Amino acid sequence: MIMMVLNKVKLRKIFVVGVSFFTLVFGMSFCIKKVNPTFNFTDVSLPYTQGTKKGSGYVGLTCNVDLGWENEYVEAILDALKKEDVKITFNVTGKWAEKNEELLLRIHKEGHEVGNHGHKHLDYAKISYEENFNQISMSKKIIEDIIKQETKFFQAPAGSFGEGTLKAANELGYTSIKWNIDTIDWQNRKEPEVVFERVKKKDIVENSIILMHPTYATSECIDEIIALIKERGFKAGRLSDIF
Repeated sequence: MIMMVLNKVKLRKIFVVGVSFFTLVFGMSFCIKKVNPTFNFTDVSLPYTQGTKKGSGYVGLTCNVDLGWENEYVEAILDALKKEDVKITFNVTGKWAEKNEELLLRIHKEGHEVGNHGHKHLDYAKISYEENFNQISMSKKIIEDIIKQETKFFQAPAGSFGEGTLKAANELGYTSIKWNIDTIDWQNRKEPEVVFERVKKKDIVENSIILMHPTYATSECIDEIIALIKERGFKAGRLSDIF
């Protein structure tokens, strides 16, 4: 009789321990599933940080334009590029484009490539696919209506890509790009020597993508950056030269 009671107690303990263990394992697996990233990027390509054209001989120079207060430096950069006989890619927002048609037309007429930088300067990784599509397609229409030419490249503001951003850009026919060399010229807007030294320390290789902005610093040292690219054995050009 005593043995039967003991056995029942043991069985009850084993049952309780078993249930507790199962609950713990199930709960842990549920938590693990809950913390998986929202974006898995399985259906779309990640943005390119370098070009893909073998033997291109080029380094891509990109200049992102989105605010408007920097227009004087856009013009200064265009003057420097004309002097150097170099064509680059200007990624512009739709909002900037509709307010600066003449300057955008100058960029285009002087042979530079125009890329899409979204309509507004938002954090595109944090907005929905639908809003990404609206922002990118709105900018596409505005820019292309002005320059009368199709845009091929999309660069999200601050390089902030989410799955919805990449999906929308892909559906609109864009190649999504980032960069592998950042001048961080916005941080040293009045210090061209700092910006140039920063680029000089980077590993510039064929198909590298250099990110710039229209700042005083860049307008003053872009000729030196172009000379540096030549010293490394390459030509400075547009995104279409490296893709």
